[in-house]
Amino acid sequence: MSWWSRLGVWWNDPSRKLRKRAQRELDRLFVERRDLLRKTSLRPEHRGRTQVLDVLDEPLRVFFGIVRHPRPYAFSSQHHEVLEMWCWHAEEDRLERLKGKNLTRFAGLDDSPTAF
Repeated sequence: MSWWSRLGVWWNDPSRKLRKRAQRELDRLFVERRDLLRKTSLRPEHRGRTQVLDVLDEPLRVFFGIVRHPRPYAFSSQHHEVLEMWCWHAEEDRLERLKGKNLTRFAGLDDSPTAF
């Protein structure tokens, strides 16, 4: 199979098009639906750190993950590394947090970070 043929197969792959649609829906969520984000721990600037994990097409549901670094208290220099998994139900206009895991505590490292 030639290079151009492989490129054509990749370009016309339905899963690639579905993933592109999912990326556009996440863009729309983080830019246009700030009212939904206010009800969660997500902020518009988190869009660059999200990773699409899976997409279901009928109706469109985008499963995505993000690693966040929240501080437990506003006055604390301590940061945690938290992995969160979310589902964006685009057709229902609903955002659902599926799971969160504090990786810092899971590894037994509940101290201040060593370097920034």
